[in-house]
Amino acid sequence: MDDRWEASVRRLLAREDVWMTRAHVDAYLRERRWTEETFLDFLARHAAETPGAPAVIDEDGTVMTYGDLEDASSRLAQGLRELGVVPGDRVALQLPNRHEFVVALMGVAKAGAVSVLCHMPYTEHDLAYVLQLTEPKVAIVMESFRNRDPVETMRRAAEQAGCGLTLVAVPSSHRPEVVSYEALLRREADEEELAATRPVAVDPFFIMFTSGTTGRPKAELHLHANNLYWIRQLNDTARFEPSAKWLIVTPIAHLTGLGIGCLGALYRGAPVAFVTEWHVERAMVVMRREHPTYLLGATPMLVDLARADGFAKSAVPSLRAVVYAGAVCPAEILKAIHDKLGAGIFACYGYTEGGVTHITRPGDGIDVTSVSFGKRLDGIEDQVVKENGQKLTPPCEGELWVRGANMIPGYYRQPENTRRMFDRDGWFHSADIVRMDEAGYCTFVSRRDDLINRGGYKIDPRAIEEVLYTHPRVGQAAVVGVPDPRLGQRAACFIVPKQPGDVLTLAEIQSFLRDRGVSKSHWPEALHMIEGFPMTSTGKFQRFALRELAARLQRGEEHPRP
Repeated sequence: MDDRWEASVRRLLAREDVWMTRAHVDAYLRERRWTEETFLDFLARHAAETPGAPAVIDEDGTVMTYGDLEDASSRLAQGLRELGVVPGDRVALQLPNRHEFVVALMGVAKAGAVSVLCHMPYTEHDLAYVLQLTEPKVAIVMESFRNRDPVETMRRAAEQAGCGLTLVAVPSSHRPEVVSYEALLRREADEEELAATRPVAVDPFFIMFTSGTTGRPKAELHLHANNLYWIRQLNDTARFEPSAKWLIVTPIAHLTGLGIGCLGALYRGAPVAFVTEWHVERAMVVMRREHPTYLLGATPMLVDLARADGFAKSAVPSLRAVVYAGAVCPAEILKAIHDKLGAGIFACYGYTEGGVTHITRPGDGIDVTSVSFGKRLDGIEDQVVKENGQKLTPPCEGELWVRGANMIPGYYRQPENTRRMFDRDGWFHSADIVRMDEAGYCTFVSRRDDLINRGGYKIDPRAIEEVLYTHPRVGQAAVVGVPDPRLGQRAACFIVPKQPGDVLTLAEIQSFLRDRGVSKSHWPEALHMIEGFPMTSTGKFQRFALRELAARLQRGEEHPRP
């Protein structure tokens, strides 16, 4: 390793927000889990060997080749340097699933800077939190998007955060205070100058935020090295062919879409096609046109596809499999997709902190993929533990811990989160309760904090919620624990009625659960009718906020209207 590598390792390990030690880094290198390569090296290689090969295909059919991507990202890097960006600076990106996202990600890396990935639904309040924590020097955003003004939203957020930054608008802007993305791409790249700022594999690559369903979003510090490892292991374990063409319909500002889609394509030298925002008809148009090999989606998207009319294998004969993550997808939906498209099904699981860590295997039937998220990738360790950290032997149920060269080194400027989520041995404490069978296949049970401990008896709220969702008058249901001086916790239920203004009683709900065979010990002991659930700006349900609300309601401090 040269002096730049050694200097980068020392900078990384000197950070107070990093859990890794020199022993971890040396072991990853010695075992060839980490290599010296970055994603920029893969891009340069494909651009030299197959410059005319498609790299990124937009929803509207715009194609960017590997040669184009190499050139555009170098020009953008030069433009960022002229805006004052120096190695180690942060550049915020709030861009949808379009080729400009990939150009910006690579261009920022070539400038030696770190991308701060902002989800498209982020509000001014969300962005202010991100900007205050990361202090970017530049923000690259859309000039307009879905009748919104991202430039103005970012400007106000920067003002709120006390963060002075230069705004770059995609594709261009007529506002005098805003720099045009197209103008930056007209710069001539100084390759010698850019070579001096080129990162090594242990340099920070991007900062990505969790969904914030359990509190303030955590800021993960990602390297080239840890992402390259999990992407390589995923492709090898699931036997995805190198030439595979992926259609990504999930946001690429999230790690699943970014890693499997953009970074996976860069790793293999294959194309990736995007749908900008989920809409089943638009996705079907792109699939018919692009003939993808694999489709990456989430459960709600698969439901839409399964129910779509006029969609069959003849429309997408190239599709080999559908890969989904997140909530379990019902067997009848997966069967409908399989019958319609003749495609296999993969279920996968992972974390923003470490990419995909578990996946079902080729040939696993719908009876498996509709229940289990599979077993760990080759080269990654996992274990199921009791509350005291004691390792359990499968078959078992407990908290899933994972470790490996795929994990982030820590949370950016949040050392308290690093200490809470990682132990000294490198185990990531997921807080997910799973069931693991003798073969290592896992089934999600609950988040650790979501389990209700009623006098030592553990209640899984989702099992009760599934029954409540069958009630004809229930639109949404959530069960959370509230403090109890004698039992520790009791269950409280929140219900959003199907018909606004409808009111159910606790007696009605308990009677309904009794009639469906739910044990009395699982019945909610308080019921609150509510107009809507608290959500993150990215559309995820904040169960922790309902727990806090239930506690306040129990103390008589608030009415049930969050």
